[in-house]
Amino acid sequence: MPEIPGIHHVTAFCDDPQENYDFFTNVLGMRFVKRTVRFDVPEKIYHLYYGDEEGTPGTIVTYFPMTNMPMEEGMVGKGMMRSVGLTIPEGSVDYWTNRFEEHDVEHTIDERFDETAIEFTDPDGLPFELVTGDSDIEPWTDGNDVPAEHGIRGMFNTTLHSNDPAGTMDVLETMGWDRVGEATHPQAGDRIRYEAPGDAPCATTVDVLIRPNAPQGRMGIGTYLHVAFRVANDWEQDQISDTLRENGYITTSTKDRDYFHSRYITEPGGAVFEYATDGPGFTIDQDPAEYGDELKVPDWLDVDIERIEEMLPPLETD
Repeated sequence: MPEIPGIHHVTAFCDDPQENYDFFTNVLGMRFVKRTVRFDVPEKIYHLYYGDEEGTPGTIVTYFPMTNMPMEEGMVGKGMMRSVGLTIPEGSVDYWTNRFEEHDVEHTIDERFDETAIEFTDPDGLPFELVTGDSDIEPWTDGNDVPAEHGIRGMFNTTLHSNDPAGTMDVLETMGWDRVGEATHPQAGDRIRYEAPGDAPCATTVDVLIRPNAPQGRMGIGTYLHVAFRVANDWEQDQISDTLRENGYITTSTKDRDYFHSRYITEPGGAVFEYATDGPGFTIDQDPAEYGDELKVPDWLDVDIERIEEMLPPLETD
């Protein structure tokens, strides 16, 4: 089977797009890469993308703001993604804890494996972490006040709070990922760590969280929808889909997401895994210098952009 060298992106639900934008750009210092729509309900919901300067796979966090399509508040728990780690350099922990205090972002610090994790939530209560680690991604520094030496360098990992840890680990091993460690905690639960093959610049780690007595998660505002893994192209995506099916996992047909093509499975532990191609990429409708400046929708959607903009919630970008 072709290599799956890392995480491509993650997607979550939020409420207010302005609050979401302000937090990720002004507090975390990430780049606003793309403003598009949820293709099945374009007049209702934005699809917002944040990442590095180029929108490199492995740096992208995306959101569906549900303001115009009310959704109940969710609860992060078993059977879904637990959190996403964003990479920061060694020596940046003090900077970020001070910054969070200045911005009234509640946070805690955890030590596990060989890294420090600053745990915090977005404005809707969705768990994130800033994790010390290595990355070949350059930080985005234009338009924010985060010094380059402390800037976020793509994703580090995702944590899956599995209903079926053995089943989740079987999927990861079927994908060619290697079990590389275990961290135990008397209260927070055990973590089994997997790493991707290959040499992706970031986002090469998945932790499987084992907490049998924890409450079940409930999808809604403040929860993750899925984690997407990188595949090089459509041909390799087909090969990976065939391998997953041969091992008993049901994959969807290919979905055109304009900037990438996707297939999905629901893994035995309850999380949704997406397999997203690296291309065509975010430059198909905008030069990187213009990322996020205006609403973009694919030509095949055949909608009136001006009419849709009037129906969507206001969003002021810097």
